[in-house]
Amino acid sequence: MAEKGESFWVKILTDYRVIALIICLLLSTIFIWPTFTDGQFTTNLKFGLDFEGGSQLKLKLINQSGSNNTITDQQLELTKGVMETKVNAFGLKNIPITTVRDGDNNAYMLIDFAGINYTEAMDILGTPGQFEMRIQSGPGNESEHILYGDSVSGVSVISQTDGSHGVSFRLNAEGAQKFHEVASKYDILRNPQNHQVMMILDGKEFHRAPIESRLAQSLLAGPVDQAVASTGSGDEGLEEAKKVYVHMSAGALPFGVEVVSSGQVPAEQGAQFKTVAIIAMILAQLAIGGIMYLRYKEPRIIAPMFLTSLFEVFILLGFATMPFVRWEIDLPSVAAIIAVIGTGIDQLIIITDEVMTTGRAPTTKKILQKMSQAFKIIFSSAATVVVAMIPLYFMGFGALRGFALTTIVGVAIGIFITRPAYGKIISEILNK
Repeated sequence: MAEKGESFWVKILTDYRVIALIICLLLSTIFIWPTFTDGQFTTNLKFGLDFEGGSQLKLKLINQSGSNNTITDQQLELTKGVMETKVNAFGLKNIPITTVRDGDNNAYMLIDFAGINYTEAMDILGTPGQFEMRIQSGPGNESEHILYGDSVSGVSVISQTDGSHGVSFRLNAEGAQKFHEVASKYDILRNPQNHQVMMILDGKEFHRAPIESRLAQSLLAGPVDQAVASTGSGDEGLEEAKKVYVHMSAGALPFGVEVVSSGQVPAEQGAQFKTVAIIAMILAQLAIGGIMYLRYKEPRIIAPMFLTSLFEVFILLGFATMPFVRWEIDLPSVAAIIAVIGTGIDQLIIITDEVMTTGRAPTTKKILQKMSQAFKIIFSSAATVVVAMIPLYFMGFGALRGFALTTIVGVAIGIFITRPAYGKIISEILNK
C-alpha cells in the first residue's frame, strides 16, 4: 500500500501541469504577499474607489482654439499623459484614467481617485507641476537656472523636420530674455556638449541635450521666443518627444476641461462594499461546494475540484498584483471573478464526468481520449466567452472594460493552468 501511495503522489507532483500550477501559486503568494502588520491582515492588493471610498470625475475636453477643431487621437493620448504626470506628482501611482469618445466625437477622460474626496481631487487637477530649465555651467554637474514653467506660454504638438522629432515651445518676453542672458554667459556655439540644457519636472531631470547651432546663434544675438527641443529620429526620438511634450506641459492641460459628471463614495460605504463582496465570494464558493456534494458525494472528487476553484481565484488575484499590472479590485472585477468561478466549475464538471465514464479499470489511452473530448468542449466554451468579452473591452467604458479584462484573464488562467492540472489529478484519483 505504501508503494501505491507513493507512486500516486509521485505521478501527480512530477507532472509538468501540476508543477506549473504550483509555480503559479507560489508566484501569486509572493505578489500578493499576505502578512499580519500591527494585528491587521495586509496584502499588496490594490482596491478601487468602490472599496476604498473616493471620487470619480468625468471630464470633457474642450478645444478652445475653435469650435470646429476636433481633438485628434494623438492629442487625446498626449493629454492623458499630461494628466497621468499631474496625478503621479502627488504620489498617486496607477490612478485609472480612461479616454473615450461619444457619438458626436467629443473626447472625455474618466478618472477614479480611490481614497480621495471630490475637493482634494479638484485641487489636484488644478495644481500644475514645477517645470524648470537649467543650463550646464561646466564639465561637471554644475548648472545654472534659466526659467520656470510660468515663462513657457505654450507647447505645441510634436514637430518633425528632416526626419528628426522634437517639441516646439514658446516663451513669454520675460522667459525669452532670461534664456538669452543665461545662454550668452557660456560658449554654447563652440562647446555645446559642456553646456547642455536640462529640463526638470518637480526636481527630477527628464531631458538633457546640447543647444543646436542655429538656436545658439539666435540666442547669442538676442532673445528668442520660440524654440524646438530636438529628441532625435526614429521610434526612440518619437517616444522621447512625447515624454518631453508631456513633462513640459507641467500638468497644464493643452485643452480646457469641463466636469460633466462626478460621484463620491464615502470611505465607510467603501468598507461596507468590501465586506459584502468578500461575503458574496465566500457564499459563491460554499454554493459550489454544496452542488458538488449533491452531484458526486465523494470527498476524493469534491476536495480537488473545490481547491482548484480556490486556486484559480488566488492566481487571478496574484496576476492583478504583479508589478507591471497593478489592477485595482473594484465591484465589476469582483463580479467578473464570481462569473469566472461559475464557468470554471462547469468546466471542471465536464472533465470529471468525462473521466468517470472510462469505468473502473480504464486504460491510459481511454483516459486520454476522454480528456481530449472534455478539453475540446472546454476550449470551445472558453473561446465563446473571450470573443464575447473582446468587444466589451474595446467598446466599453471604465467599469465595463474592467469586467471584460478580468473575465478574459480568469478564463485564460483556467484554460492554460488550472484545468490541465486538475485533469491530471482527477484522472489519477479515479484510476487509483
